[in-house]
Amino acid sequence: MTKKNNIEELKKVRKKIDNIDNKIIELIGDRFKEIHKVTKLKENREEIIDHERITHILKSVQSKAKKNKIDAEIIVRIWQIFIQEAIKLESAKIKK
Repeated sequence: MTKKNNIEELKKVRKKIDNIDNKIIELIGDRFKEIHKVTKLKENREEIIDHERITHILKSVQSKAKKNKIDAEIIVRIWQIFIQEAIKLESAKIKK
């Protein structure tokens, strides 16, 4: 391949990455819309953190990552951030 071909191919790949990023952001938005619904179903702050559910989620995403040949540690770290942010959101919304 020539340098010009490499540059054109790089542009195509980056455009695909940008499209994937847009889809990921949309899905994260959908996830947080559902978390807002969860806050309406929980009656008090003691219900915010469900350690059993957190463990289940992290094991599940780790397993799915491995099946898809993705670094499971990275996926778990990403989901830990999702979970931490969900807890913050729920804590802010649930005052009792």
